[in-house]
Amino acid sequence: MADKQIKVLKDKVTDYKRYAFVLLSLSIFMFIGLLIPTEALATESQTLYVAMNMAVLVLAVVYHRIAMFNQKKLNEGEAS
Repeated sequence: MADKQIKVLKDKVTDYKRYAFVLLSLSIFMFIGLLIPTEALATESQTLYVAMNMAVLVLAVVYHRIAMFNQKKLNEGEAS
Protein backbone atom coordinates (compact mmCIF):
# COMPACT_ATOMS: atom_id res chain seq x y z
CA MET A 1 0.00 0.00 0.00
CA ALA A 2 1.30 3.47 -0.79
CA ASP A 3 2.47 5.71 2.01
CA LYS A 4 -0.15 8.30 1.12
CA GLN A 5 -2.97 5.73 1.44
CA ILE A 6 -1.59 4.55 4.77
CA LYS A 7 -1.52 8.12 6.08
CA VAL A 8 -5.08 8.73 4.88
CA LEU A 9 -6.33 5.55 6.58
CA LYS A 10 -4.52 6.41 9.83
CA ASP A 11 -6.08 9.88 9.77
CA LYS A 12 -9.52 8.40 9.15
CA VAL A 13 -9.14 5.98 12.04
CA THR A 14 -8.07 8.79 14.36
CA ASP A 15 -10.89 11.09 13.25
CA TYR A 16 -13.63 8.48 13.55
CA LYS A 17 -12.40 7.43 16.99
CA ARG A 18 -12.49 11.07 18.08
CA TYR A 19 -16.00 11.49 16.70
CA ALA A 20 -17.14 8.42 18.60
CA PHE A 21 -15.52 9.62 21.83
CA VAL A 22 -17.07 13.09 21.55
CA LEU A 23 -20.51 11.62 20.87
CA LEU A 24 -20.15 9.22 23.78
CA SER A 25 -19.20 12.12 26.06
CA LEU A 26 -22.16 14.14 24.79
CA SER A 27 -24.45 11.21 25.53
CA ILE A 28 -23.12 10.94 29.07
CA PHE A 29 -23.74 14.63 29.73
CA MET A 30 -27.23 14.41 28.26
CA PHE A 31 -27.99 11.42 30.49
CA ILE A 32 -26.71 13.24 33.57
CA GLY A 33 -28.98 16.13 32.61
CA LEU A 34 -31.92 13.74 32.66
CA LEU A 35 -31.02 12.44 36.11
CA ILE A 36 -30.77 15.86 37.74
CA PRO A 37 -34.24 16.77 38.97
CA THR A 38 -35.67 20.00 37.58
CA GLU A 39 -39.12 21.53 37.29
CA ALA A 40 -38.44 22.88 33.81
CA LEU A 41 -38.23 19.39 32.25
CA ALA A 42 -41.70 18.07 31.49
CA THR A 43 -42.37 14.36 31.41
CA GLU A 44 -43.37 14.54 27.74
CA SER A 45 -40.01 15.97 26.73
CA GLN A 46 -38.10 13.34 28.72
CA THR A 47 -39.03 10.76 26.08
CA LEU A 48 -37.61 13.02 23.40
CA TYR A 49 -34.38 13.48 25.35
CA VAL A 50 -34.02 9.74 25.89
CA ALA A 51 -34.59 9.13 22.17
CA MET A 52 -31.99 11.77 21.28
CA ASN A 53 -29.57 10.19 23.75
CA MET A 54 -30.05 6.78 22.15
CA ALA A 55 -29.57 8.26 18.68
CA VAL A 56 -26.27 9.82 19.76
CA LEU A 57 -25.14 6.50 21.24
CA VAL A 58 -26.01 4.65 18.04
CA LEU A 59 -24.10 7.23 16.01
CA ALA A 60 -21.09 6.80 18.31
CA VAL A 61 -21.19 3.04 17.76
CA VAL A 62 -21.44 3.54 13.99
CA TYR A 63 -18.40 5.82 13.97
CA HIS A 64 -16.47 3.35 16.11
CA ARG A 65 -17.34 0.52 13.71
CA ILE A 66 -16.18 2.63 10.76
CA ALA A 67 -12.92 3.31 12.59
CA MET A 68 -12.40 -0.38 13.26
CA PHE A 69 -13.16 -1.23 9.60
CA ASN A 70 -10.55 1.29 8.46
CA GLN A 71 -8.10 -0.03 11.09
CA LYS A 72 -8.58 -3.54 9.74
CA LYS A 73 -7.97 -2.32 6.19
CA LEU A 74 -4.86 -0.52 7.40
CA ASN A 75 -3.51 -3.59 9.15
CA GLU A 76 -4.15 -5.77 6.09
CA GLY A 77 -2.48 -3.22 3.84
CA GLU A 78 0.62 -2.97 6.02
CA ALA A 79 0.95 -6.74 6.27
CA SER A 80 1.01 -7.29 2.52
